Amino acid sequence: MVAATTLQFQRAFASKHDQQGKQILIRDHGVFANYVPPDKQPSITDFGRWRLTKWRNLKNGVQNMLSVGLIKYKSQYEKWDSRKFLEIAEETYKDMNDAFARGDREVLEETCLDSMYSTLKNQIKNRGNARWEWRYHGEVEAPKIVCIRCVGTTGLSKHGFAVAQATLRMYTKQSMAVYDKKNRLIGGDPHKIHNVLEYVVFQKTISDPEDMWRVYGKIASPEKLQQQ
Repeated sequence: MVAATTLQFQRAFASKHDQQGKQILIRDHGVFANYVPPDKQPSITDFGRWRLTKWRNLKNGVQNMLSVGLIKYKSQYEKWDSRKFLEIAEETYKDMNDAFARGDREVLEETCLDSMYSTLKNQIKNRGNARWEWRYHGEVEAPKIVCIRCVGTTGLSKHGFAVAQATLRMYTKQSMAVYDKKNRLIGGDPHKIHNVLEYVVFQKTISDPEDMWRVYGKIASPEKLQQQ
């Protein structure tokens, strides 16, 4: 297990290192691959959709395998360990949500990259004097890597700039409550637990020994996009 206090110290150090002259703008590369698996696999009776889904799943699986190999090859400072990564990602996800509820911009800056941080910071600014209370109540299902990519500026060279992104399927139990300045409940319910499914993109500059996995953003599932 990754100790939460150790992880928080490493993130704080990495964030401080970013602010001391590093070129932060190069961290925003967009989402390398917006693949997420469908919540429900199409029936074989709908052969066109079934075949397309199978092809996309196969293509993503091959790209995942190649990307993991590239990450292992280019990671000069830390060996790739999927179990350790999942532990770090889950703690980062929880810390981000908790910091957002408390309005803690310092922790948000440590757990999020620029675009995500800007979005959450503006949401905090717009909620006025309301107090948010967020609680994590465990997993519905264990977090799962559904997509992983690695992009570098030097091709197959072991050296040079390289960035990894991983999309995780996070299916967790959460509760949220909102109180006014007189501590009256005005939204949510602290006793009502919801199952929340999200696809969260994490990013790390693997060519930087001080960088950490942070939240780049979120991807909507195909089903949600169709409902919009």
